[in-house]
This record gives sequence, C-alpha cells and structure tokens, in this order.
Amino acid sequence: MKKILGCSLLLLSAGVAFAQKPVARADSFPLAKPRALYLIGQSYGDSVVLRWAPREPIFWKAANQGGYLIRRYVVEGKQPPKNPVGTTLTKSPVKPWPLEEWKTRAQREDTLAAAAAQVLHGKSVTLPDPTKGATIGEAMNAKTDLDNRHAFALFLADQSAFIATGMGLRWVDRSFEKGKTYVYTVHALTDPQRYRSDTAAVLINTAESVREPGLPAVTVEPMDRAVKFSWDRRLAGMFFTAYYYERSEDNGKTFRRLNAHPFVQPVSPDQLDSNPPIVLIDSLPRNYQPYVYRIYGLTPFGGLGKPTKNLPVTGRDQTPPSPPVNVLAENTKSNDVRIRWQKTLPEADFAGYLVGRSQNVSGPFLPLNLKPLAKNVLEFIDTGAVASGTNYYVVGAVDTAGNAGLSIPAYVVMKDTIPPRQPTGLSGLIDTTGIVRLRWTLGKEPDLYGYLVYYANAADHQFTPVTQDFLVDSTFTDSISLRTLTEKIYYRIVAFDKNRNPSPYSEVLELKKPDKVPPVPAVFTDFRVTDTTVTMNWAPSSSTDLASQILYRREKEGDWVEYGKLNKTQNAFVDKTVKKQTWYEYSLVAVDDAGLVSEQSFPLHVRVYDSGVRKKIEAFSAVESPDGKAIVLSWRYPVKECRLVIYRAFNDGGLLTYQSIPSEEVSFVDTRIRKGNYAYAIKAIYEDGGESPLTKPVQVNFGK
Repeated sequence: MKKILGCSLLLLSAGVAFAQKPVARADSFPLAKPRALYLIGQSYGDSVVLRWAPREPIFWKAANQGGYLIRRYVVEGKQPPKNPVGTTLTKSPVKPWPLEEWKTRAQREDTLAAAAAQVLHGKSVTLPDPTKGATIGEAMNAKTDLDNRHAFALFLADQSAFIATGMGLRWVDRSFEKGKTYVYTVHALTDPQRYRSDTAAVLINTAESVREPGLPAVTVEPMDRAVKFSWDRRLAGMFFTAYYYERSEDNGKTFRRLNAHPFVQPVSPDQLDSNPPIVLIDSLPRNYQPYVYRIYGLTPFGGLGKPTKNLPVTGRDQTPPSPPVNVLAENTKSNDVRIRWQKTLPEADFAGYLVGRSQNVSGPFLPLNLKPLAKNVLEFIDTGAVASGTNYYVVGAVDTAGNAGLSIPAYVVMKDTIPPRQPTGLSGLIDTTGIVRLRWTLGKEPDLYGYLVYYANAADHQFTPVTQDFLVDSTFTDSISLRTLTEKIYYRIVAFDKNRNPSPYSEVLELKKPDKVPPVPAVFTDFRVTDTTVTMNWAPSSSTDLASQILYRREKEGDWVEYGKLNKTQNAFVDKTVKKQTWYEYSLVAVDDAGLVSEQSFPLHVRVYDSGVRKKIEAFSAVESPDGKAIVLSWRYPVKECRLVIYRAFNDGGLLTYQSIPSEEVSFVDTRIRKGNYAYAIKAIYEDGGESPLTKPVQVNFGK
C-alpha cells in the first residue's frame, strides 16, 4: 500500500507546489503547513473541481470524523485585500459517505466502490489505550492497519471522481462568476487534542479552462499474439494516476475498452529516481490481423485526458519450430560429410530445413543451402568439409514466417582417428594467495596441437575446461578463490592433435586449498516459548570442517553476550533463565577446525509471555467480631507490589467488588453490614495486569 500512497501523494504534491504559492499577504489566508494537507484545483469553464489529500494516516482519520470546510475568496487587483471576505461553500462539513449511502449510490458491479466502502467502514484494528498496558505488537498492528487504509483510500480516490467524492476528498463548485480569479481553501476539522487542524489553498483563474492533457510518446512493440506499449512514467505522472486502453478491429472506426478498471503500475519509492517506463502488455486475438489501439490517461480529478493517436498493431509469429534432434555428422570419404537428423513434431507452418557449418562450436554457422530442403528430407551431404580442421554442423527447422529452431551442434572427426596418448606427470601446488601452478610432461606426438586444462570441485564431478584456448606449453597458472566451501580442487588435462582428436584424460590431480573460508552460519528452524523457558532448534552449519558452535543471547537493544559453547552436532537448546514479558534475541556462530569463525546467524527474536497468574492468597478467613458489630477478614500475603480487592455477596447473591485496599494490609473490618448471610473472597491485582486466583468464598451468618 505504501508504494501506491507515494504515487498518489506525489501527483497531488505537484499541484500543492502551485497551490501554496502566496496569493495574498501571509496573514490573509490560513495556509496549511507544507505536506500536511495537499490541495489541487482545476477550472473546467462551467465548474471548478477541487481535490485534496491528507498526508498522515492519523490526520486522515481525524479529518474523516470532523470533515472539511470549503471557502472561496475573490482575488481582485494586484494587491490582495488586508481582510479578505470569503464565501463558505459547504453548509456542513464534507465527510465520507456513510455505508448506507455507498449502498444506495454505487453500482453492484463496481468493485472499486465496494473496496472504498470497506476501507472506510470495514472492521479495523482499534488503537490500544496506552493506559491499559497495550503491547508493542498491538500498537504496531493498529498502526499498520491505519497506514494501509489511508494508502488504499488515496489510491482509490485517484481512480474515479465518484469514489473521490464518496471518500470526502473532492468538491465541485458551480456557483462562481466566470472570468474571475479565486482562492479556494479547504480546512480540515479535527479534534485539536488528537491532531492539529490544517488548511490548504489553491489559486484558480476561471477565465482559463483546462485543456485535456495527453500522454507522452508511446512506444509500440508487436509480439507473438501480443503487443507491448511503454511510455515515460515521470512525464505521464505529471497529469495522470491511471490509464484506460481500447482496441479497434475495424481500422479505427469503432473502439472497445479492454480494462474495466483503471490500469496502474506502481513502483517502489527507491525506483522512482531511475524513472522506469510504464509498460502495458495486451494479448491479441490473432497474428497478422491489423488492430488499432488508443490509450487514455485518468487525471486525479477523475477526468480522462486526450487519447493517444491511433496506434496500429499487427502481431506476427515469433515462435520457431521445434529443432531437429539426434543430429549426426559422419566423414564418409575424402572431404565429404553426411549429416543426418530427425524431427518428431512437424508444425503446421513448418517449411523445411537449412544446414550450417562452422569451425567453432559457438559459430557463426554458414548456410550450406540457401533454399530450404523439403520437409521429408532428413539427410544432407557436405562436399566442402575442412579436412584438417574442425567441422561443426547445425540443422535448422524453418517455418513460413522465417523463424528457425536450431539443433545442438554436431561435430565430425576428419581423417585422423588416432588420438594423442594420455598426458602424464601432472603436478601442482596452491600458494596462500590462491595462485595454482600446474606442470606436466610434454607429449612427443608429431601432430600434437596443444592441451586443455579441466577442473572440478570434487573428483566424481563433471570436469569443466578452465582454458579458453589450446596450450602449446607444459605449464599453466590458474587463479582460484580461497573463500569457498570446498577444501580441495581437482585438475585433469587432455591433449589434442591437429585434427582435434582428444587424448584420454590424465590422472586426476588433487590439490588442497589453504583454509581461509569461515564456515557458513547455522539457521534457526523452530522455537517454542513459555512463561519460563525458550526452546530453540536449528540446522547446524553445513561446512564439512565444522568443529563447534557458540550461542549468543541479548535482551532487546542490549549487547550480545556469549551464552553457551556447544558441540558441532547439537541442534537444540533450552534457555531457562528468562524473564517474563521480555524480548530476547539469539544468534549462533560456527567455528571450523582451523579456528575460523562464521558470521552470526540470522537472529531469532522471541518474547517471553506472561500467563498473568500470580501467587495465591493464603489463610483467608471471615468471622463475626466479638462485639457483634462487624465482620473481621484476615489473610496472609507477603507480596507488596500489588493491591487487594475484596468481593462480597449478601443473602446468596453474586459476588461483587466491594473494597480495594493496599497490599500491606493483612485484615479488614467490615462495619457496613446488617443481619443476613454474607460471603467474602479476595484476590491480588498487580500493576502489570497479573492477578492471583480468587480465594474460595467464606460464609458468615451475621446476627443470627
């Protein structure tokens, strides 16, 4: 909601920047404090429309209860009058409609109006009374609910004049004299004990009528059965809060609106500076059929701007056919290569095949046939393959729109089929900076072309080439990061001849890294809280060299204190030294066998609750006094930080609160009695809301 709130207030604040320029002496018109109550206005010739927005949620709530008063001042001459006389336009304060009025005025299918009524009259989280010991959580929940309602209210008010009026955020004046200049003020009535009242003002020249604003240039990008429109967010946001879009299927003669509700695309506040464009994507019924679109902007006053010029759109097929599979290339004789493939799913618009060849697996591939092969042809002979080089082939399935689905490259070995011998003598070391130095025995094959070096983080993993080109030497220097979770790295090398025949992999070389990487921290997975304990569970660090764990604890906003040293397998802990109604944070640190320490785990936040049950009162008794004029109560309760409440019942009636006395007292004499049956009970009530159990009632038959 806060994202939408920022957008709405931004639009209204642009108007306020104009509205709050001094239109008279500073003491002539009561103006609002900056960014307290935003007001904009616009003359339409026959009417003046005012729109306003309270910035703070609590201010919005207070103003909804008190309402808004609207006044109009005539501005004549160059010098403003010293004591301007204004006209009050509102017989009674402007307030949001009551629920019954929403039901009467709104259409049943108007979901936005229903949402507006829900924001105003739906059940909300009540702000707690701070004098009754409300928790921080209760206060935060109430604040979040009010923030969300305020944000959504401003957002909905931007969507239509009807909703803005129902929200009590819009007013239309039709009683002015045309050609005159006025200052309109909106005064929010609030309870000064809750929120200070504010006033905003705007200068309106009724001789000037608003011109319908238009959207900035719209970029159109046709796609496959879809179209994407985009336009400048900042330029459009100067006038509009939302948008409608329409489509014509008869070359612009008639248009049909496509969105029942205004289109909005909010962004987070930290994205506003980069000004991302507004992007609208709509699906098209068919490709290759011309359509015409136009887009309208919706202003904060509930009016529509000028439509864009007609935006012609024609979708085109951009989906390539499925590529051929099982592509095989075979050197048959001399420089001839036979390429074969399969295609299991021929599409309806499938046109045929193109074959390409390259000396590199990543291309570029030169087409070997300029005209697509027939659909039923699954073989092609290349008579120009490079005998001593590398030959890679791809087969493309093309459709009638020119889209192509390319197969995975297929490699063909030419002539020489004898690879070099397996490389030997591979050795190496890693220094403390992460530099790896490898060396091996240079092969003696006459057609030896070079070597590729491969690495992996485990001996049984797939090895990946680390060299981008062939090495003509027998040494190689690599650079690796030591800040990884793996303790070892593995290398192998492969020799290639001039026909790119690969030798078998060399034996695997295992190198141990200098340990400079701390272990990963543990992750809390579960917790349970009572009024005396906190039980927590976690997943220990996944680092293989984990040696131990350290548990830290702190009270809210306090300093972290080491609370326990744990073995590496422990995954649970019970804290029995907690205090009621206190926030605690717990965090874990992992230590590896090299003494390296991880970062602290993400903290676990818990609050130890209070059951509210306190120590019971003992030895409670009630007897008639020796002189027969009173009833004497006595008890034993050593706690002093509370008050005692005595309950009394008469002649089998219910127990009622009778007397509250300090906790230091250990007896009470009841003289306000008459003949009859009495029952007494007592309990202790603490300042924090805790209570002792009510004692069992004691019966006294007085005067009989």
